[in-house]
Amino acid sequence: MSDNTTLAQGVRAFFEFLLMDGALLIGLFLLVTWSVVMLQQKMPFQATQGTLLGSSGWRSAFAASVGGVITPFCSCSTIPVLSGMLRAGVGFVPSFAFLVASPVVNEGVFILLFLTVGFIPGAVFIIAGLALTSAAGVIAGRLGLAKHVTITPAPQSSATFLGQKVAAWPGWQPASRFAWLAAKQELRTVAPYLLVGLLIGGLIYGAVPKDMLMGLVDRLPAAWLYLACALVGVPLYISPIAALPIGFALIEKGFPVGPLVTFLVAAIGTSPPEVMLLFRLFRLPLVIAHTLTVVLCALALGLAVALVL
Repeated sequence: MSDNTTLAQGVRAFFEFLLMDGALLIGLFLLVTWSVVMLQQKMPFQATQGTLLGSSGWRSAFAASVGGVITPFCSCSTIPVLSGMLRAGVGFVPSFAFLVASPVVNEGVFILLFLTVGFIPGAVFIIAGLALTSAAGVIAGRLGLAKHVTITPAPQSSATFLGQKVAAWPGWQPASRFAWLAAKQELRTVAPYLLVGLLIGGLIYGAVPKDMLMGLVDRLPAAWLYLACALVGVPLYISPIAALPIGFALIEKGFPVGPLVTFLVAAIGTSPPEVMLLFRLFRLPLVIAHTLTVVLCALALGLAVALVL
């Protein structure tokens, strides 16, 4: 294959990512933001008081992690929900736990494990994931990382996504119209961050290094293989659904399941578009802490699954 052909294929893959995945991410962002605003109008600010509002304990972190597990969001579409939580006054600890749990403890890896190695490894993945992400929220809170959050809660007694007051449910059509306007406004706000992330993602799209990963199995000791898989996965963008064919292909080639879980969790748990969007909500130290948390969770989950195989 000539260099010109390789270059042409790379350019084509770049623009395919921008058009197809860009449209998907924008659609998901609008849909999730619309849903968040609808929920906040239906459930006034007072209704959030209790488990999550201003909380910083294990119970609130665990509740947020469970919420993250049952919401099948990719790393990017988690951001509108996180923004809504922070604006509504939900505590930093559960907010951070949700941010990590939503893409990290994902249905793609669970289904892959269930179909290839059975229910028990899949259950261990979910249980360990809940424990790890809950702990991540509590530890982040105790380290004082909340000071690096740049978004502030809305001062009104009843807050919506944009911080406007809604005294009562206005009805489906007015609420839906307001939610759609709020979603478009939020998209305009994050558009520069999302565009940069998509450009970076497009440059590495299709770069899932299956052959390189297989080569690492023979070259590296087990401990280093886990670390290498985590580091290779971090800059990639893989959705939970895309994890299935990638995982099946690698398992068929004989790739170890534990390191594979580490690779997939790292790749799904964070991505260039998500990192850029996080800069709208967090300062650099907290963005770095989030990425490191995803890497540590990926390593721990891979090892936990390997222990029960």
